[in-house]
Parts: sequence; structure tokens; C-alpha cells
Amino acid sequence: MKTHEFRMKSWVTTSLVSLALIAIIAGCGKKEEDMSPVQPGEMVTYKDLVYRFSFKAPKAWAAESVPGEHTFYYSTPSTETRFQKFTEGDYGARIGVGAMEHSTKEKVANDFKQSMDNVTFSNPENTTLGGLPAIKISYSIQGDEDGLTGYRIFADKDSLVTYFDAATFGQNRMKKYAQIFDAAEKSVQPAFVLKVTNGKIDSASLNAMIEQMKPSQTFSTFNGSGFSIQYPDNFHASPMGGGVEIKGERADAMVRVDANTVDKGIDLNKYVDENAKKTYHGATAQSATLGGQPAKVISYGSAGATARAYFVMSGQKVYRITVSWPNELEGAFRPALEKSVQSFRVK
Repeated sequence: MKTHEFRMKSWVTTSLVSLALIAIIAGCGKKEEDMSPVQPGEMVTYKDLVYRFSFKAPKAWAAESVPGEHTFYYSTPSTETRFQKFTEGDYGARIGVGAMEHSTKEKVANDFKQSMDNVTFSNPENTTLGGLPAIKISYSIQGDEDGLTGYRIFADKDSLVTYFDAATFGQNRMKKYAQIFDAAEKSVQPAFVLKVTNGKIDSASLNAMIEQMKPSQTFSTFNGSGFSIQYPDNFHASPMGGGVEIKGERADAMVRVDANTVDKGIDLNKYVDENAKKTYHGATAQSATLGGQPAKVISYGSAGATARAYFVMSGQKVYRITVSWPNELEGAFRPALEKSVQSFRVK
């Protein structure tokens, strides 16, 4: 064998080995995506102030909203980039709800199918959305395991269309985010427009408003300084000093926790008796239990709302848990709010 042939073969062999090593190193450095199912975790309720549609989304997801048009939540901010450019960003997921007037679900669904190129759409399937008859259209980019994949559901009432969208990249990720998609879809409250006749809201609009305002049956947990409390997840918990204020849309439907450190020698009975005179116009406190421990309660309120103040003591700290609900909607509000109060626990 000639020397230059040997050198050439040696160079080729060395190059191939080098390329193989580079490939192995690159493969070792590539982080495989965890494809196990993603749990919804703590969710928040978004409500559109124009069309009043609402739905739940994971609290940690990033929101992009155009009131009166649509709101989308993305699993990460970089995922939103992937949905916009398709060439960079995270392979995450999105969920969203939108609304539009003066149309039908069939027309809006057809317009949606015309809005994207190189995407395959399924035939419409009959389903429901927020209790309304609806049609579902699935979509995907065929032949691309990381291509855009999802579905959109369309419902209409009184010429107002509501749609729900769930999407990600590839069928495997549809399975990965399936539990979140399902929870969000089931939470959708369709859009509606308030109808006012002779200065009064019509009964259908009023019933729809009440349905959206009433406390959810699904609860989240707020962990405060020395305590925890559960609350309807369509209400908002705002830290307040050493406590928290939990409210929905109505000011007369709320739960509030505040705390006060007292001097030694002051027990729960003495503290409550003094407050009953100062704050509650001499109202009589009754014995009660709160979260399984002894408590005192003072009932008060007005013609429009009922309120109660519970008091429990831990060490030298007294916690006051106040709850109120509208009298006219007691059946819709009271059970969930009282459940919230009884969930209070001292850590």
C-alpha cells in the first residue's frame, strides 16, 4: 500500500470516529422531554368583561388577552413564541376562549378552517360547550410529529358564538396535556350580552350572571401566616396584612381572615366580649366550632346580606374569620362560603 493511500484512509477513519463521537456527545447533551401527563394543579378563572365568557386555566401559565375578543393561556411565555413563529420556542400547549357576535357556529367554524394553510381539518363532530349544542373540529399538520395539533369547539346562542381552543405540537403532547385540556373545556361558561329592557336586565341575562357569580364547587388553598383556608377557585384571594380577603364579583359575598396578637391574660371569651361591645354594637357571641376547634361567633348583617364573625385563638393570637353572603341568593352562595370558613386551620 502506498504511503499517501494509507494516510488518506487513516484520515477518513479518524474523521468518521470524530463525527461519531460528536454525535454521541450531542445525543448525550440533548435533554429528552418528559412526556408524562401534566396535572392541572392550581387553576384560576378568567372572565371577559365584555362578553362575560369565563374558563379556568393553570395559575402558572402565561396569559395573552384581548377583552371582547379572546383570551389564551400558554404553558410558558416561550410556548407563545412557538405558536406565533413555529420555528422557535417551547413545545408547550395553549388553551383559550373567544367570542364574536352576529354569526353562527357553522360559519365561524368554516372561517376558522380557511384561516390556516397546510393544516388538515376533521369533519365537524357534534358535542356540547358550557351546556350548549356545539361542533368540534380537530386539526393537525400531517406527517410532522411536532406539528401544530389541536381542536376547537364552537357553540352559539342568540347570534353570539363562543369557541374553546386546545392545542399543542404533535399527538403525543395532546396526550401529555389532555387533563388540562379537559378541565379547561369543562369549565367554560359561554359568552352572553346583557339585555336591558325599560331599565331592567332581562331574566335570562340575570340568570346567566348569577350562574357565573356564584361560588365554584372546586376549591383552592391559601396558605397564610400561621393559617390556611380553602376557597372557591373562581374567587380571588388577596393577602391583607397578616390575613387574606377572598372575594368574587359581588362585594357582599366574601370571606376575610385577619389576626391580632393579644396580651397575656386575655383569653378568647374576654377578647370577643370586648369586641362585641366595640365593633358589633353589643351583639351576643355564641359558642361554636371552627375547623374542629372551639370558637366564638357573632351574627350580624343587614336587609341585603347576612354576615358572621368567627373567632379562634392560638397562643396569643386571635384569628377572626368573617363571612357574608347576599340574602336574595343565599342558596347559591352560603353553602360554599360556609365550607370555606370551616376549612380554616391554624398551622
